[in-house]
Amino acid sequence: MESTPKMTKNLLKLSIEEKERFFDSFDMVQTDCDGVLWMLGEPFAGVEFTIRALRNNGKRVIYVSNNSVRTMADYRGKLDKLTDYTIDEEDIIHPAKIVIHYLRQRNFDGLCYVIGSSNFKACLREAGFQILDGPNEPVNESIREVAAVVNDGQPVKAVIVDFDYNMNNIKLLRAQMYLRHDALFIAGAMDKVLPVGPRTRYIGPGCYVEILQNVADRKPIVLGKPGLPMSKMLKQMYSVEDSRRVLFVGDQPEMDVKFGHTSNYQTLLVGTGNYKEDDLQKLADKPDELPDYYIDSFAELEQIVRDVVAYKVRNVTKCGL
Repeated sequence: MESTPKMTKNLLKLSIEEKERFFDSFDMVQTDCDGVLWMLGEPFAGVEFTIRALRNNGKRVIYVSNNSVRTMADYRGKLDKLTDYTIDEEDIIHPAKIVIHYLRQRNFDGLCYVIGSSNFKACLREAGFQILDGPNEPVNESIREVAAVVNDGQPVKAVIVDFDYNMNNIKLLRAQMYLRHDALFIAGAMDKVLPVGPRTRYIGPGCYVEILQNVADRKPIVLGKPGLPMSKMLKQMYSVEDSRRVLFVGDQPEMDVKFGHTSNYQTLLVGTGNYKEDDLQKLADKPDELPDYYIDSFAELEQIVRDVVAYKVRNVTKCGL
């Protein structure tokens, strides 16, 4: 007997009883940032009211991004304005923080070759790890000169790959050589495309990771969305006992929704990224990317909270009569 195909529920189209069951089904919200709370740094109108409504009604909100290019000061600045200046830095998560947490758990003490942004590398250095990077400058097109740069004999114990604006072929070659000598293979952000506007998508670090995975014949430890190791670490960090009591909010099925399902969380897709409700039918054969719920924007979630709170008050009033 064939199982019934999974259907995504539009929150705005639910009955008030269904909205109440939805609202009562989670205690924690983990949300992506880019494409959900803001786009290119500009906050979407109304998201601060949703955050306030959730927190005022007993929901803890954690901010989980794959973007390690943005500095912690930048995250704090944006989230301070959206949280009435009550953001706790521990509630801001991105791959650089998870990588640091992972390496410390392993008592790692060795040289890391890092492909990543200046901020990503600065985070690792400030945490006390030895970093080797580059080169960013061109290398003469000579196999001997390239080989001398690539096969440098450095005792690299971990290759870490995240987004790098200055990515080049020599960096990939160096990473490939280090991976031949049993270095840890760690990936941060796994996005293959990066939405930077309604019609603009850049190549993401997931493409670099896939190249290295294929040529080195090794799977990375994925410490960004949608990696299971990242999921396990977040559950540990926030003492998540019942994963179904967590709602994960994102705008990208391949990264956010998949991460939510990997974590056994409930999932909510918002339409402020590249996906609208009509696009969900394209995911019919990708159940791990199909969200449990959909809403046009994170800001509209505030009305759901308001509706449920008002409904509960009416019910209490009726029972008291």
